[in-house]
Amino acid sequence: MENKTISYLIDKNKLVLPICILLGCIIIGGFIYASQVSKQKSIEKQQQIDLQAKMQADQAKAEKDNADAIFNNNLKCQTLLKDLKQRWNNVVGIYYQPATGNEFFNKGNTCIVKFTKNGVVEEAPIEDMQDNPK
Repeated sequence: MENKTISYLIDKNKLVLPICILLGCIIIGGFIYASQVSKQKSIEKQQQIDLQAKMQADQAKAEKDNADAIFNNNLKCQTLLKDLKQRWNNVVGIYYQPATGNEFFNKGNTCIVKFTKNGVVEEAPIEDMQDNPK
């Protein structure tokens, strides 16, 4: 009987080492997996921050380009003012009207001429201005 017990303990000791190695590998694997998940989340967060920064820079550039275009178009309209005043004596000013997106009711992306008609200041797109037949 004692021989059987010793044999049982020897078999048990043979199993303890592989079980310890297996548990150690599982624990180490868990730590490695957790660190990789954390690293991946950090990379994704950094990419999101970079994408937002790029979108903000693109939006700022588009707004600047739009403001520059409006300024340049306004300058073009102002250069027409002298000729318009010579052609029609009732012209009092001109300004640029940028496109608003709803051009059905509001003419946009054109020069708007201010003029007096019967003592009242009116406005009209430059395309609608025409000479009165004599």
